[in-house]
Amino acid sequence: MALEREVETFQNHLPEWLKLHEGKFALVVGEELVGIYDEAGAAYQAGVERFGNVPVLIKQVRSGDETAFFPALMLGLIDANP
Repeated sequence: MALEREVETFQNHLPEWLKLHEGKFALVVGEELVGIYDEAGAAYQAGVERFGNVPVLIKQVRSGDETAFFPALMLGLIDANP
């Protein structure tokens, strides 16, 4: 599964993050919480600026699991032309 480590990191820390950041968006790369953001777009922008066009996990901090995978190119968030 894509982003398996990131999803596992998110799930492992979710109880702690719910207390501090419920409703915000976590940016996770590997086993690192890169940051917490008010909006998913801000988390995405931070991920692109720091890591480039690589898979990262951006997930809202809330109970329940509704993970969906949407490649940025599919959503038109990036341009495929260099």
